Amino acid sequence: MVVSAAFIIVLSGFSGIRTFNLDLLKMTDPDIKMTAKKGKSFIFNDSICQSLDQTKDISAFAQVVEEKVFINYNNKQKIAKIKGVDTNFYRVIPLDSTVFAGHLPQPGTKELLMGLSLANEISFMLSGNNIQTINLMVPKPGKGFITDPRKAFYSEYFFPVGIYQTTSDHDNTYLYSDLQAAQKLLNYEPEQISAVEIKVNHPEAIIEVQNELKKKWGQDFDILNRKEQNMLVYRMLNTENLMVYFIFALILLLALFNIIGTIMMIIIDKKENIHTLSILGLNFSEIKKIFMIQGFSMTVLSGITGLILGLILVYIQRISPFLYIPQTNMPYPVEIHWYNIFYVLITILVMGGFSTYIAVLSLNRIKN
Repeated sequence: MVVSAAFIIVLSGFSGIRTFNLDLLKMTDPDIKMTAKKGKSFIFNDSICQSLDQTKDISAFAQVVEEKVFINYNNKQKIAKIKGVDTNFYRVIPLDSTVFAGHLPQPGTKELLMGLSLANEISFMLSGNNIQTINLMVPKPGKGFITDPRKAFYSEYFFPVGIYQTTSDHDNTYLYSDLQAAQKLLNYEPEQISAVEIKVNHPEAIIEVQNELKKKWGQDFDILNRKEQNMLVYRMLNTENLMVYFIFALILLLALFNIIGTIMMIIIDKKENIHTLSILGLNFSEIKKIFMIQGFSMTVLSGITGLILGLILVYIQRISPFLYIPQTNMPYPVEIHWYNIFYVLITILVMGGFSTYIAVLSLNRIKN
């Protein structure tokens, strides 16, 4: 009962963490991303624009320039990524809701939005009246050896005006600026961009829109949904969930040795009664069936009781949280899914039947 309750509680907890992490990805990654198959950039022409405008279920799309940059600020250096975005970007990804200090970069300026982890690493703080600048450098494309380091980089000064907070990895990597400012830093043409990021009206239409865009532009562009953009994250979450399942399945199997021991003790205790039933005409298979039913009932009833108790605790955590993530005021996320209940029930039934069968094998000694 205890292991069954713990089983469903932990699986529900991991389901909650999975959903929480995937919701965070919605704050940083678009529903669909369109990048060039060859090279780091492409020309966003009228044909692509009209095609996206005419595609059903696309609610918004944004032009994006993205590249690694070298940050130099107060004798502190760091490699990060600059992401130049147009005015539609915040309709595609609600990054504006994560800004907790300052404001978003204004169009046509060299203003910069910085992640909290990155700001802490380079010891940057927003100051209301004191305008601070950060030097960003990117290497110039070319071949051969660098003879003059001063001519090997494009360099521009930017003005950080806001700080956002999402996930630590993202915060520590990305700087956001106006699209034209990033294009100028990279020496791009006005229509030259790195990607188009797309927002779809509802999640159910993402695959349909992706397939439609692949038919039109699949030869020239990689068109990836959010899962394909973050395959490593999805694989990690799936692997963690699978490992937790196997660990608790093993714990449940060890707990079921109590059932095996109990049934064997009952069989030894009822040895005389078994002989009496045999003399009265009950055959060995029917006697075996009695102990199979008893052991299986013990396993299933205790397992289902634990499952119900675990679900009650998970439900209480959802409606009236009593567990919080350490050092935060955020309730520990939990979710009740039918497939988790199914996995626990199937595991209890299979392992319960197996352990009962092993215990009932001791009847063979009495028979002999």
